[in-house]
Amino acid sequence: MTLLPAELYSLKAKHVGLQMWSVRDATDKDPLGTITRLAQMGYKEIEGFKYADGKFYNWTPAEFKNQLHHLGLKMLSAHTAVNLQSWDQQHNMITDAMKKCIDAHAELGVKQLICPHIAQENRGPEDIKKLIDILNHVGAASKKAGMQFGYHNHDFEFVNPDGKFMMDRILEGTDPDLVIWEMDLYWVVFAHEDPIAWIKKYPGRIKAFHVKDMANTPARETIEVGDGTIDFASIFRHSKEAGIKYYFVELENYKTNSLDGVDKCLRNLKEILNK
Repeated sequence: MTLLPAELYSLKAKHVGLQMWSVRDATDKDPLGTITRLAQMGYKEIEGFKYADGKFYNWTPAEFKNQLHHLGLKMLSAHTAVNLQSWDQQHNMITDAMKKCIDAHAELGVKQLICPHIAQENRGPEDIKKLIDILNHVGAASKKAGMQFGYHNHDFEFVNPDGKFMMDRILEGTDPDLVIWEMDLYWVVFAHEDPIAWIKKYPGRIKAFHVKDMANTPARETIEVGDGTIDFASIFRHSKEAGIKYYFVELENYKTNSLDGVDKCLRNLKEILNK
């Protein structure tokens, strides 16, 4: 299913935000100053990543929510580590630390909690089977707390040494109601895969895009949205088919500095959405 340009823009404009990994250098030095700058750029939503022992940037969930509120910001999505250590084998349940993590994000107002990565040493077949089971359990606990849980890809999920992509194994092995897919468009393209083909393979399962562009260089590093080679407009025409609700800018390499880079990303993304 495709949308007319006007329908496309009205669909996306609701939830356009920034993955805070993009400005981690600035946030590490001055978290309040950084989120203030993001609000001044026009961002309304952020996707967090720096949760530690019940806090966000050393703020409690209530304190951070208050800081965001005063700036007109919300953190509706967040990345947090989910791995084999998230499971309490003795009691056959997710760990108390994982429960605390889920509760802290729920208190902050997060609606979508995402597992961002699988460590290289945990990508073997048996570990992936264990992890898939853990993802389902974390998804169930997140749902109980009022959040949708999901998985974010890189490029390694699209290697198939035994004839099947890890991405397929994760999506087939998890309950669609408990574990959605946050598709990182850059990494799908980096793996020489077609995002649209994957959307058609898993319609309705992909609730968020990481909007990250690719430089036209041998290294194919990330670049400001709109300055690279990824045809976002064509991909976005399949947003409704995918099930997209959130669009998060992400930037790892930039021409000047991270804050100027994400400022340009937002302006260029709005132009793409408004075409």
